[in-house]
Amino acid sequence: MLSWAIPTYTPAYPGYGASASLVPIVSVCVMLFMAILSLIRVVLAVYKDKPICAEETAFPEDLDGGGGFTQVGRVNLLHLGSVMTPCVLLVVAIEYIGYELASFAFLVILQYIIGSRKWIQIIVLAVTLTAVLYIVMRYGFGVPVPGPQIFE
Repeated sequence: MLSWAIPTYTPAYPGYGASASLVPIVSVCVMLFMAILSLIRVVLAVYKDKPICAEETAFPEDLDGGGGFTQVGRVNLLHLGSVMTPCVLLVVAIEYIGYELASFAFLVILQYIIGSRKWIQIIVLAVTLTAVLYIVMRYGFGVPVPGPQIFE
C-alpha cells in the first residue's frame, strides 16, 4: 500500500532540495529489506529443522534467567499467513470497492481470525473504527481516502 500511497499523495517536486517522497521511500525499503531477511532466516531454520539458538532470539533480560517473552524468532507461518492474507486483500480491495467497504470487511475478517466470535461486537467495532478513521483522514487531515467513495 505504501508503494502506491507515497508517490500518489506526495506533493510535486519543487525543483530544489530532496524530494518529499525520499524519506518515506527509503524507510519503506529498509523495513521491507529487514523483514525479508528475517523471513529468510526463519524459513531456512524451519527447512533445515534447526532451532534458532536462544542467544539470538531472546531478549537480554531473558538470558539472565529473568521472566519475559521468549518466543522471538519462532514464527508460526500458517498464523502469519492467515493474518497477512487479509492485509494483502485490503490493499487490492480498496481500489475496487473503496476504503469504507474494504476496511469494514478487513476488520470483520481480522477479528474473526484472532478469535472473536461475538458478532455484535465485531460489527460495532468495525463500523465505528472505519467511520472514525474515515472522518479523521478525510475531514481532520484533509487527505482523500483511496478508491471509489461511498459518501461523496
